[in-house]
Amino acid sequence: MTGVLSHTEYLLRRIAEEAQRARELEDPLEQARVIAELIQPYSGWVLREAVLDCRDGGRKWSQIGPVIGLSQAVLSRQARGTGPIVTIAPSYNDSAGNLDAQTPVRLAMTSLVRRVMGLAMSHPETETAKRLYLPVMAMAQAQATMPAEPLLRTVGEVLRTADQVDAECFRLGETSAVEEERAVWAALDELRTAFQRDHGAIRVAAELNALPKPGGSDDR
Repeated sequence: MTGVLSHTEYLLRRIAEEAQRARELEDPLEQARVIAELIQPYSGWVLREAVLDCRDGGRKWSQIGPVIGLSQAVLSRQARGTGPIVTIAPSYNDSAGNLDAQTPVRLAMTSLVRRVMGLAMSHPETETAKRLYLPVMAMAQAQATMPAEPLLRTVGEVLRTADQVDAECFRLGETSAVEEERAVWAALDELRTAFQRDHGAIRVAAELNALPKPGGSDDR
């Protein structure tokens, strides 16, 4: 053992050091500065190094992408560049109505529900309609609630069912002769992209929302 740290290990230690430093600061403005200037930039770089470690270990882009919430194409493009790997799109603000990070996923869910309902009415005999209708309807019920967990759970179930159908029927989204069925698979691709990109941000937003507000009360 030489004791030489990998790039990933070195950067993880630096993040831990800066996080401890931020915790010891009493001024929230100084905490914000340390987080913005040091911790957040380090996180993108250490993720890059960890991804490259995975690649060096023989992992495929298709194995790494879903784990970190990026599509295979976006991940490989970022990794082949020279900068950090970023997984969260910075678009959560009041004007966008997306403070809980759920808006893109919910829009994709709505599109999928409409297309599956249309397919079930026009071509109920298709494998997609028969296999996806019930999980998509469960997802639609979860969409009517605000908590993140039912939404994420039912979306995950829809995507797992779609993967099973795709494996058994070989890319129905491309091979189906039914236009409405192909449209469902296009909507599934949109939902998968939004889910892979935003599921982490949705969980974090939900966790933060559940924390007691300053002063020990949830009332402001």
